[in-house]
Amino acid sequence: MIVSNLSTRLTILLVDDEAMILKTLQRLLVRHDWDIVIAESGAQALEIMAQRSIALLLTDQRMPEMSGLELLREVKASYPDTVRIVLTGYAEMDVVVKSINEGEVYRFLTKPWNNAELLKTVHEALQHYHEKMTRYSEITSQLELANLETVMALAEAIELKDHYTKGHCSRVRDYALRIAMALNLSDNLRRDLVYASILHDCGKIGVSESILNIDGPLNDEQYREVKRHPVLGFEMTSKIDYLRPASIIIRQHHERWDGTGYPDGIKADEISLGARIVAVADTFDAMTSSRPYRRALDFDVAVQELITNRGSQFDPEIVDLFVSLLDRSTPFSGELETPRRLLLVGALSEQISELANSLPATCYELISVATLAEARVLITSVDMVVCARHLEDGDVIDFLIACKHLNPQIIRIMLIARQDMAGMAETVNQVGLYAFMIYPLRPAEVYALVENAFEWQRMASVLHFVE
Repeated sequence: MIVSNLSTRLTILLVDDEAMILKTLQRLLVRHDWDIVIAESGAQALEIMAQRSIALLLTDQRMPEMSGLELLREVKASYPDTVRIVLTGYAEMDVVVKSINEGEVYRFLTKPWNNAELLKTVHEALQHYHEKMTRYSEITSQLELANLETVMALAEAIELKDHYTKGHCSRVRDYALRIAMALNLSDNLRRDLVYASILHDCGKIGVSESILNIDGPLNDEQYREVKRHPVLGFEMTSKIDYLRPASIIIRQHHERWDGTGYPDGIKADEISLGARIVAVADTFDAMTSSRPYRRALDFDVAVQELITNRGSQFDPEIVDLFVSLLDRSTPFSGELETPRRLLLVGALSEQISELANSLPATCYELISVATLAEARVLITSVDMVVCARHLEDGDVIDFLIACKHLNPQIIRIMLIARQDMAGMAETVNQVGLYAFMIYPLRPAEVYALVENAFEWQRMASVLHFVE
């Protein structure tokens, strides 16, 4: 399902085999803030709908070759979100009943029409469409966020299995995303690329840990085992609808520009653009990361390796672009120019100390206040709020909801005792909490929670899952 951009003008498609009727309807509707498109047959209407999003279809019933009802059935099957209205000069009650019962039509109007009645019906139909698309947009955003969390959790599981590659998936994602943004790739392509970057080694879950963690070069048999991971990753991800485009990238990320890679030995433009991007990002991070059997290459040496292998291992244009991006002084997305600001509301002194000891001062600035009134003043200037469950000067739930409206990007975490967790599931939905921080606090858990929260937020923002 494609959710239309609700900030754009809605489009109405008029279908009638009589040119005069089309002109009359067009004159009536064009005065309003809608885009009007016309078609003289059902076949022409379907061609138009294949090219652009249509909010409302207003069609005649009696037309040669394809009737209005036949067109409605086609539209319902292929474009179920489009609102459908039939306009006819014939009082065919059997058609009316059949079309309404089968859900083919939103309204049925007769010729000659009353202008006021027709406009009222069109307004109501478009309002119906807008409300439906708004609901879809909200649901889609929630699903995408859930998908992203699942992908990130799986990536963590991969890195736990191959512990020498800790952070590798995230760095590959950052490199690949920078390339994608420089190429001005669409949101959907960037999203698929990010999923693929994070999961490019997910097939290693099917490879023996004893092989993955060998402290040295692999023998031929061990190397053949490791080379299975792109296909294993493809088989895992291709069965999941939202990961299917990314699965192609995962399968192909060890293919080479000259056709000597694996698993399929494809070459040049036969390799998907996403896989060519991930190949460069993956190799560069591998070269600049230490392994038990070798030290990381110096930055300049790794860059020269990319250049040397452009046109053989790598897409030369991707290498040239990536190297030019590495030469720029702007930091990668994982590097912080200024510390993130965390607002602690109603935390006890020992909890504040525990948080301060858990989070590096170079990355996080902690601001502590005792009351909700003090916190409200600061909400728009901080990145995260960690709020105690109970405070004397107001309702914490209302405060966190207000945070969501005042600063939609702020991450909301509730500080709570384990015994108070019962019945808190509704609070998550109501407030939009990222998580609960349960005390007594453990430094490693606090650090992981806070880091993961900002990682989740950054990816969600970059990929337009949230406004």
